[in-house]
Amino acid sequence: MIPSSQRLIRYVGSITLDHFPNPALRQVVKDFCEKQENENPNVKRAEIKGTHFHQSHDDPNDPKPVISIRFKDENDRRIGTGHIHEDGTGQVKWK
Repeated sequence: MIPSSQRLIRYVGSITLDHFPNPALRQVVKDFCEKQENENPNVKRAEIKGTHFHQSHDDPNDPKPVISIRFKDENDRRIGTGHIHEDGTGQVKWK
């Protein structure tokens, strides 16, 4: 586990954590991304794909709306796609 003071994950793309007007939701997204960073050492970047929840296109059976996040390696290659729910639960499909 990486101590919080040593987190290296970078938020890339047009949406960053600062774009979330709700501080609680911002923290939920940040915690989800940091959890993925802790569990997968290849995660170096997170590309948040929006600030509004939507029905998942990748998993239409998921009844809860999601925010999508692309996880990328140090070379900016996508290594997984995450879907996070408002309650902080979610999943990542790794390539």
